[in-house]
Amino acid sequence: MTDKELQQRERAYKIWEDEGRQDGLHDVHWKRAEEEQERTDQQSSDQQSEDVTKVRREEADRELGTDGKEPGPATDFKPASAISSD
Repeated sequence: MTDKELQQRERAYKIWEDEGRQDGLHDVHWKRAEEEQERTDQQSSDQQSEDVTKVRREEADRELGTDGKEPGPATDFKPASAISSD
């Protein structure tokens, strides 16, 4: 039995206990435990994605030397054609 299956089994048992140990609702409790586990897994996955994005943004800021600062107004930038060659 995997850790995930064991966690789901324990959660289904807890739901069964919380609902007064009613007989005949095994499938309902198991399904609820499964849905809760899926939500938890998705939230964990979402958090990992956010963490990776944050790390990559910090790496890019260091590489570009911006240190997370917002760039100045667009008027600070001049097109290449406006820069004189002197």
